[in-house]
Amino acid sequence: MHLPTAPGPRLALLAVAWAASATVSLSGSSSQVTVLDPVFVEASSTTGTPWQYLSTPGFEIISRCPYTFNAAFVRALEKSEAARLALLPAPFWGDIPTPIEIVLYDRAPENPDGIVATKPIDLSWSPEDSALVGASGMQLTHPVSVGDGSTFINCGNYWDIVSNGGDFSVDVDSQIRLSMRTPRFPSWFVEGLEGPCGLYSNRVVKTTATGDTLILTNALWTSSSETLALRADSMKRAKEGSPVPARTIMPLDELLGGHIPSGETGLWNAQVGLFVRWGLCRFPHRQAFLDFVLQATREPVTEPMFTKALGLSFAEAERQLADYLPEAASTSINIHLDIPAADSLSVRDASQLEVARIIGGWGRLEGRPSGSIPTAYEDECLAQASKLFEKSLARGPTEPNFLASFGLYALQVGDRARGTKALEDAIAAGVICPRAYVELARVRLEDALPYVSGGLGDLTPSQYNDIVGLLTVARHQMPSLASAYYLLERVMEHAPTRPERAELFALDDAMRLFPQDAVLAYHVATLYRRLGYDDDARAIVARATGFVETERGRALLLAYPAQTGR
Repeated sequence: MHLPTAPGPRLALLAVAWAASATVSLSGSSSQVTVLDPVFVEASSTTGTPWQYLSTPGFEIISRCPYTFNAAFVRALEKSEAARLALLPAPFWGDIPTPIEIVLYDRAPENPDGIVATKPIDLSWSPEDSALVGASGMQLTHPVSVGDGSTFINCGNYWDIVSNGGDFSVDVDSQIRLSMRTPRFPSWFVEGLEGPCGLYSNRVVKTTATGDTLILTNALWTSSSETLALRADSMKRAKEGSPVPARTIMPLDELLGGHIPSGETGLWNAQVGLFVRWGLCRFPHRQAFLDFVLQATREPVTEPMFTKALGLSFAEAERQLADYLPEAASTSINIHLDIPAADSLSVRDASQLEVARIIGGWGRLEGRPSGSIPTAYEDECLAQASKLFEKSLARGPTEPNFLASFGLYALQVGDRARGTKALEDAIAAGVICPRAYVELARVRLEDALPYVSGGLGDLTPSQYNDIVGLLTVARHQMPSLASAYYLLERVMEHAPTRPERAELFALDDAMRLFPQDAVLAYHVATLYRRLGYDDDARAIVARATGFVETERGRALLLAYPAQTGR
């Protein structure tokens, strides 16, 4: 069993063991609840269990949970990594410049009537579930990850923990790493892996009793009832040899064409899940399928490309998919896991700067405006983050990661002077945080161009070199930050002199790294045309049109010649 995910594009930490997940409407409760109390009370408390700091490859963890739980959590992270690599080799998972930060704490709910999960950190608890929860010895909320493309933080509350609370799965990074991978994968592959009908749907790591085998459950086809019908048809064919009634199979040129046909979302989700399952687990030439997926990041899928890569026409592949469907809906798949031997866990007290940096960073990311008017929740996130940062700033910290975290927070709340100074100090110390370089470059550009409508010669050579230098470091630390390339295109518009073609190679990289980003392609092509590189501009638009995955993006690119007067 797993907990439902919170609203929005969040990542879930999922419990395989039984756990309480019922909610009660806040409007029916007699108590006023401060939604951020748990994590921020834990962060600011000067009594009780201190925050502990531990790390494992790819993760940085602060915790107020018992040592036995921390050890089990880290072991679950290792199992999750093994599960990822059992599905796809390492080159398919993107790199992240800094470790993912995780906050674990243990604080029981104070409101016995329950709290509605309007935000992931809200407690979700109801007394009638106490017997169910007691079966596992563990309760938990809806832990989630938030991020800005550079920093990612996962936060979860655990209480009533016992040392033998059973097996559970933790997967806080597979979706992050898949989305951070460059060049970007086409949506049909991403959804086929982790979409609603995907091979790895909900990212719950299920294993056999021995723990060394990953279990991928049967495929879901459009609906539960249709899946059950397929299972019945499959059993009948196995028993009687009866033919299975045909199901609608979307033509592959539509399935892999870059966008979902109108009104076909359910069928598209189901079939991309089936297609990826077939390619990775049934097609006899798995490496050829993997090579085909990689090629699809470099050029749009066409039937000649498909046939050359897999040796099948679209029609033959569609026939094989239709034939495989009843089996896929009826059977699970077992994959061996290579899990390393457990190492001893090194734990120490977390420093005040570490607590402020991580939980203050959580407040910054959760406090980003979701609309034109900030919500009370967002205001409280930022206010609590401010308390943590200010308490640490009083000691005159020089630690670059803390300075970068505070600098980004300060710019977000409009404290431009202190935010700029903190980022400058962090960068001078060589901080690894691409977002810090991008945001300082943005400040420098805005300061240099307060009232300029656009044109060559607006920046001085020193201004131009400074800003391009910051963006170069950001791109080298993590080339999958699209915002670095959007900003670089703006800088090129205002260069002191007309950039030579070689100076635009970084923007050529952007077209390769983000092939589905129609807006970025439009901006870059417009710049190239303004600079006189007409052939390159036309090539960018033509290539992007083959990759675009939204009707709005397609319309933008198709209107490009008319909008530029050519």
